[in-house]
Amino acid sequence: MKRILIYLLLLAAMGMSVQQVPTSFPRKFLMEHFTSANCYECPMGMQNIVAYLNQQTTPYIWVSYHAIYGTDEYTLPENDELAKNFMGIYNVPSVVFNRTEQSGRLEVRAATDLATWVAEGRVAEGDTVAEASVEIEHTYNNKTRQLAITVSGQVANVDRTAYLLTILIKENRLVGKQADQITSWKKANWLEYMHPRVVRDFVNGTFGDTVKVENQAYSYSTTYTMDKDWVAENCCVVAYLTSLEKQPIINAEQVAVVAGTEGGEQYGPYGITEAKGPSTSISFDSVCVTKLKDDVLEVQMVSNKTMSSYKGVCKQVGFVYVNTEDSILVPSTYSIQDGNHEGTITAGYRVDEEGTLGGSRLVYALSTDLKKGIVTPIHMWRMSKGEMVLDENGNVSLTFTTYNGTTVTATAVYDFSPAATGVEDVESLGVQGFRSSGVRKVLREGQLLIEKNGKWYNVLGYGL
Repeated sequence: MKRILIYLLLLAAMGMSVQQVPTSFPRKFLMEHFTSANCYECPMGMQNIVAYLNQQTTPYIWVSYHAIYGTDEYTLPENDELAKNFMGIYNVPSVVFNRTEQSGRLEVRAATDLATWVAEGRVAEGDTVAEASVEIEHTYNNKTRQLAITVSGQVANVDRTAYLLTILIKENRLVGKQADQITSWKKANWLEYMHPRVVRDFVNGTFGDTVKVENQAYSYSTTYTMDKDWVAENCCVVAYLTSLEKQPIINAEQVAVVAGTEGGEQYGPYGITEAKGPSTSISFDSVCVTKLKDDVLEVQMVSNKTMSSYKGVCKQVGFVYVNTEDSILVPSTYSIQDGNHEGTITAGYRVDEEGTLGGSRLVYALSTDLKKGIVTPIHMWRMSKGEMVLDENGNVSLTFTTYNGTTVTATAVYDFSPAATGVEDVESLGVQGFRSSGVRKVLREGQLLIEKNGKWYNVLGYGL
């Protein structure tokens, strides 16, 4: 009787040790984003990605590979290997969801196709459940900068004997140069663009290592020493499983390198907002106003800078567009809201040579290097809300907050004297403080060009 009792107790103990493996696991989709600091369409692609992800309910992990279009400071050899040699992608900006085809293609053009997806309210195609789980455990030594990483999980697919497991490190809030549709025309780069989710290194190779499945489970451990220049608080460990054919992505996970920091992920709308400028206040000498159409004034805040390497005048400029039926600015308070609504101020990059507005809801200032003759934007903020105030004495104060929470102020002086009506008046008044009627201005290569009755002049009134 005693032997039987012991046997039953052993059977019970054995039964308690057997774990029931779920038939499926929640899936996080992996979005692989291909971009480049040299790509003038990539900022537009970033905006479309954010608009797309704002519609998502399925958890996702976003990694950005700088690749394809030349090289920049964040380009890795593995990035081009993934894009060109494996996926056959030669265009940026592009996104790939879980390495599965979307409408018959692996690659989705972020600057064009994804915008259509946003308009249609589409979500990434594919299952929201996975055949395996991904769990990351790690420790980080701040002194040695060494990571000890263990990735493990359960497997519902009883026929699966092995996977490829890839581990990488990505960093958020990287501030660097970025070409753009607007800045490219004057051969300058944004100096303060916020690059998010940048893949810094592949811990165990481009396609990872093979992990064997035993008793419907797997486990993999490794160590990695982080570069001294990376900000650990802005870094994440990312791990994802693929089949041995390297696609599709079966499941993915990420954790912050430093606990409690979220790896810098929660920063503005999905972290793509512009970097804070070197200061939050800009001072301009004067304000120029141009009537663009019946209900829109261009309010151009100007500070003149003479440059020996350029003929004419280089300017530090900030634009806002005021929706008003008046032909001139009148003392008032103008609200800054979403620029697509009537009766608000929007901001723009510039007025281009066709006289159309380029960009929206942006303010920048041009900086000059007098020795080298370089003209580059040093401030770039996406306006969220605020107001512009013009008082009875012509003092203009513009205050707004940005999507990344920065408060920016700009001040200028507005001249209430009669409007300039032609090139001769522009020449006699000089550039500062004039208001124009029927005169179109374009800032190109550091020079202010003026169009009157179909003819172009420089700021001194000489024909071009």
